[in-house]
Amino acid sequence: MIYKLGAAIAGLFIAAAVPAAAASAAPVKPDLQFAHVTLTPTDGKQQIVDFWAYEQSYTLHDVTAVIDTSKVPAGVTASLWFPDVETSCKDAGTTITCKFDALPSDEGMALIGFVNYQSKDAKVGAEGTASVKVTSRELGTITRSTKVTVAEGVDLAVDDTLQDITVKPGATVQVPLGVRNNGATAITGVDVFFFIDPWYGMAKHYSNCLYGASAGYCHFDTVLKAHTSYALSEDMGVKIRADVPAPSTIGQTFDWLTPNDNSDNIDLVNGQKPKRGTDGTLSLKAKPAALAKSLPQTDTSLGIDHQDALFEVTGTQNGDVAAVGAEVEGATGATVTAKVGVKNLGPAFEFGFPKAAAKVTVTAPAGTTVVSVPEGCVKSGSAYACTTTVSPLNVNASVTWPFKLRIDRPGTLTGSVVVASFQPDVTRGNDTAKLVVNPPAGAHNGAGDHGGQGGGGLPITGAPAAWIGGAGVLLLGGGASAYIISRRKRARFVA
Repeated sequence: MIYKLGAAIAGLFIAAAVPAAAASAAPVKPDLQFAHVTLTPTDGKQQIVDFWAYEQSYTLHDVTAVIDTSKVPAGVTASLWFPDVETSCKDAGTTITCKFDALPSDEGMALIGFVNYQSKDAKVGAEGTASVKVTSRELGTITRSTKVTVAEGVDLAVDDTLQDITVKPGATVQVPLGVRNNGATAITGVDVFFFIDPWYGMAKHYSNCLYGASAGYCHFDTVLKAHTSYALSEDMGVKIRADVPAPSTIGQTFDWLTPNDNSDNIDLVNGQKPKRGTDGTLSLKAKPAALAKSLPQTDTSLGIDHQDALFEVTGTQNGDVAAVGAEVEGATGATVTAKVGVKNLGPAFEFGFPKAAAKVTVTAPAGTTVVSVPEGCVKSGSAYACTTTVSPLNVNASVTWPFKLRIDRPGTLTGSVVVASFQPDVTRGNDTAKLVVNPPAGAHNGAGDHGGQGGGGLPITGAPAAWIGGAGVLLLGGGASAYIISRRKRARFVA
């Protein structure tokens, strides 16, 4: 399996590594996608309107979306794409209205519809806007606006699309990158966009690049001459984490785009309070004369011009998921809270993508009733299945879920916490811990093993005390198929 986290995903499990404090599992709310549009004077471009939350299952109800295209540039028209298929949407002049009693997600995407922008002799450089307003029972009212720009067409390309590099944990990899102007029109500046995944970091941070929490981009003022290839002034350094699981295959994608086509990615990075680098300037190996005038530009070739680097991580190291049990005390009839879950003892972090880092099965003690099921957990037979959403689950990090239990009878009552990982586990003997209600006096050492390491009991929870274990979106260019391809591509590598 190849591990390539991410998308647009912007931000779904990729944002920040889990801190040493315990985390609770909470569902990710879907984000309304409404990308910027850049098209040529005689071309068309399709825009998707959807909700997106990677690999999250959700359904929105009583959904109404109103798309206003009255302020697009002169010479540009906008209409519903696939009107015979999207029967939930209706065109009325410069307004598209879509209504859904229920809008379910499919692999994280809940599609509202496609907007088809067409230009007929519009003026290059003309700009306008479009907007969408969506209401739903679950999310209330959300609005988005987007720029619509008329640009001259250019043709970006890359020569080498895939590199396979063998590395060791903790190594810094040098990735050669370059771009080509495949057309006859000079390209007045270019960007390279990349995600910053939790399994590695950028070795250098350049002054012409902005780096956010999970994504970054570099801008090059170089004028790309027609039919000419360019390379970076130095290879892009990627530092692999020393605690990466091994063997594994992880990877990085670098997208080459015109600054106009990079608009949505720029918004993504700017929304993460990015920092500009201080390690000098990264440039392209070319020094053509500057053009007298710079116009908006858009890449008219199909798909995204990207370069992938696969890092084959050698060696043997894995994470060690351990069950986190609990002991609670209370009188018969009382309700107590037991925080149970999973801890990663290392020495490697646990990938949380494309599958969860761990699944925890919680069986409440006989003689108790679960009166409150925490978010991230569902009933599974006579037990409850809880799934982590953090990615990665770092070494010494925990995820716990607070179960509220009503004590229905006196005496010591014992349940269990069992953890399973979707990756190799260093030690299987610590995958089970106890969930004990009212342990015998002086016996507070058997409910769990404080993260599976044994020795010493867990502190009492409930009334006496509380314990928590240590712990973009790309524009559719060239049709729906191109959008889906780019969407899936941006679910970045992981193995």
